[in-house]
Amino acid sequence: METRELRALLERVAKGEASIDEAECALRTAPFTDLGYAKADHHRGMRQGVSEVVYGEGKTAGQIAGICRALACAGQKRVLVTRLDAKKAAEVERLLFDGDDAVPLSFEYRDLPRIGILGELPEPDGEGSVVVAAAGTSDLPVAEEAAVTAEVLGNEVVRLYDVGVAGIHRLLAHMDEIAAARAVVAVAGMEGALASVVGGLASCPVIAVPTSVGYGASFGGVAALLAMLNSCASGVSVVNIDNGFGAGYQAHLVNHARASLSCGKGSEANPTLRWNLEENATRRHLLHETLLHLPKARRAQVLSDAKGAGVPDSHHHDLREVLATIDGLSASGRVKDDMRAVYRILAEAEASAHGCSVDETHFHEVGNGEALENVLAICLAVEALGPVEVVATRVQVGSGTVVCAHGELPIPAPATAAIIARGISVCERRLPGERCTPTSAAVILHFVDRFED
Repeated sequence: METRELRALLERVAKGEASIDEAECALRTAPFTDLGYAKADHHRGMRQGVSEVVYGEGKTAGQIAGICRALACAGQKRVLVTRLDAKKAAEVERLLFDGDDAVPLSFEYRDLPRIGILGELPEPDGEGSVVVAAAGTSDLPVAEEAAVTAEVLGNEVVRLYDVGVAGIHRLLAHMDEIAAARAVVAVAGMEGALASVVGGLASCPVIAVPTSVGYGASFGGVAALLAMLNSCASGVSVVNIDNGFGAGYQAHLVNHARASLSCGKGSEANPTLRWNLEENATRRHLLHETLLHLPKARRAQVLSDAKGAGVPDSHHHDLREVLATIDGLSASGRVKDDMRAVYRILAEAEASAHGCSVDETHFHEVGNGEALENVLAICLAVEALGPVEVVATRVQVGSGTVVCAHGELPIPAPATAAIIARGISVCERRLPGERCTPTSAAVILHFVDRFED
């Protein structure tokens, strides 16, 4: 029995919809089934949050099929089988589905990572994304073992393959994905340098996986293992050689840490929305950071709702026109209130920058339909998440100049600077370009409860 089923059973008992005898009967198969050659653990999901995984190497097809059948019959929705070769996988599938006792789940074999999956993949329900970065094509079997393991456990996985240090520009082209990740799995053979490089770029835990790829002095992955263990980058941990499964599992635990701490409440507990704004603080980045906290299907719904809310593809010249448009949108009262607050902050900033009243302000770039739809999407995403608080890093405002309706202006632009002065903490290190606009600054000022390093 899995955790959700147990909770549902206990809730039925509490409501008087099920008797104690019925609950005892349902739990009678616990905690394991003794198959003689194995004891299928039915309570692992309740204890650890992840149900039992089957290690296929060294087991016969009959033993693997027997364990999978016992777990499925006890209510486990999916079973991951690692280190399973193609010939054995075909025999396992035949044994699971031949005869009258066929299991009511699908079976899929992934050849590259040598993994079998009994049951359907779940919708991602982690806090964000797990990035799996592989140094070279030869590392892909181990990288895919990590990636598929994380996906089976309910994580959104971003794959960055062939991004080794021999051509470091290939890795640096994916800084946005690395910055947005909640965990990074760095897979590399040879000298194993990828883990240290990623560890110096990411603000999340990095799980290093040495592979047995390399020439003689690599000693079957020992050289990469020792290099990763001696990494000078903070936040790097190391699993065993070729242990993609272990790395994918660890990344899952990191990405679901808050759900574990809430003692099984999962999505029922209001989370903290965290925005990493050290590199970028644009509208698109704020939306991306918020959507990462939502399951994949919910993200798609938020974006669809924003498109269908009725934002006109036209320019809004002042606060009055913006407020009239907001009033007509197909959105909740809370979303409209958030949007009104954001645009009032914008109008006050423009008034301060140009020395006029709020009613006399004229919106230029911030008044177009795209900007309004972006703000709407952010407000919809925040509403969908329902955070107990919003916490952000210090904000990267950028440096240099920007060309706008008023000509070439220094960064941050006057309106952005006026909003920042109202209580936004900014990074001392300034990156080139405009990284924070007046609109995104207004969103940050409205939503963020506190800033932290």
